[in-house]
Amino acid sequence: MLNMTPPEVTPVKRFPGVSRPPSTPSTALAEETPPADGAAERECSTHEAVAAVIFMGQLFSLIPIVGYARSTDPRDVRMRLRSVQFVYGCVTLFIMLTLIIMLCVHTAHQPSFGVQQATSLVYYAIIVFFMVELMLLARSWSQIMGRWYTDEAPFRTDPYRPPSRTLPFRRKVHLIAFGVMLLAFVEDTLNFVSAYRLNELHIRYCPHTAGFWKNFFHREHPYVLRVIPYHPVVGWTIELTMRIAKFTWHYVDVFIICLSLGLQRRFVQFNERLERLDGQPQSQGVWRALRLDYVRLSELVTFVDERFSKLILFCCANDMFFITVQLFNSFDLKPTTVTTVYFWYSLGFLIGRCFLMLFVVSSISRASEKPLETLRRFPSTNWNLDLRRLCDAVATSENALSGKRFFFVRRPLILAMAGTIITYELVLLDQVKKTPDTTRDCNF
Repeated sequence: MLNMTPPEVTPVKRFPGVSRPPSTPSTALAEETPPADGAAERECSTHEAVAAVIFMGQLFSLIPIVGYARSTDPRDVRMRLRSVQFVYGCVTLFIMLTLIIMLCVHTAHQPSFGVQQATSLVYYAIIVFFMVELMLLARSWSQIMGRWYTDEAPFRTDPYRPPSRTLPFRRKVHLIAFGVMLLAFVEDTLNFVSAYRLNELHIRYCPHTAGFWKNFFHREHPYVLRVIPYHPVVGWTIELTMRIAKFTWHYVDVFIICLSLGLQRRFVQFNERLERLDGQPQSQGVWRALRLDYVRLSELVTFVDERFSKLILFCCANDMFFITVQLFNSFDLKPTTVTTVYFWYSLGFLIGRCFLMLFVVSSISRASEKPLETLRRFPSTNWNLDLRRLCDAVATSENALSGKRFFFVRRPLILAMAGTIITYELVLLDQVKKTPDTTRDCNF
């Protein structure tokens, strides 16, 4: 074993505000073999990796922050009240609140209240909640990502390296995020085509004097057009708002996935650094540096969980509710072939999106437990206080995101949610009436 004098370790300083971290380069390990090409690939920060995802959300009025494109440091980002992003978000939120009030009034005057009415109310309510929550997160985005940027700084320099056998961080985030949103765009297109075909079928049975598009908007948004007189501008404004709402409904899952990839990747880097030591004895200073890095990651997971656990809770509840409702609706016959294709594609995509989100979030816990298996390969002759404390930290830390601490997202949760969905589906089959077909209902 090399006779290495333990280095002086500087305590980790926290930055709750926007102050810059001190410039303290990571201590390279003499025991590790340098990269073959002599220079390790630069690892981008989580802030840089999710930049395109944030911009995609801003196209649909979400996360109204400015300064993202001009700086690679998240502490330069702000939410400004006098900005196009903030005004755009407020206008969209105001329209959505107006629509949900109209829907509540319309539902209160209906003779019955069933699954269809409940689904519409929950859909609008959860979208308004997501918009408000993302706007609140945008207000403290520089503090959140500033802390994240500081804690992950050692993992973007030597002796840590980008994980092997995986895509570059930014490319992986882009591939998953834009892949899911492309599938969401296909689903939304099928939804519009299905509504278009159902309107054609309705006009065939009910020859109204109203034009095609007036009939279309009356069927799709009756709670609005019974209050506001029809006008093409009103109709298409509502339809555009519906597209933004549907995007928000999908986007929150993607947003959580991208943030979880950042945490999971740092634990993978930590474990690969341990594996490069190949079970060889190390100095106490090396174990002390590793222990502090692992504690830094554990504290980061706790910090992120405190800020995003509410979003995870409502996201899981939203996915479970709509999967259950869609499974119940699967027993109804669909009027057109396009409607059938849209329904089954939508159901499959919803289930896939939900379980992809749970799988990625649960991978944080899995990656944080792997270092314990690697540490067990080191000889007992190298045992010291810092190594023992590192083993204790890996074995006892709760490195998992949660839904407001009601549940922790780990792999068993996926099976538990699947069983819960099936149980509620069996209850719904006996208790809830099927939605009647309104294709031949000639009343607006």
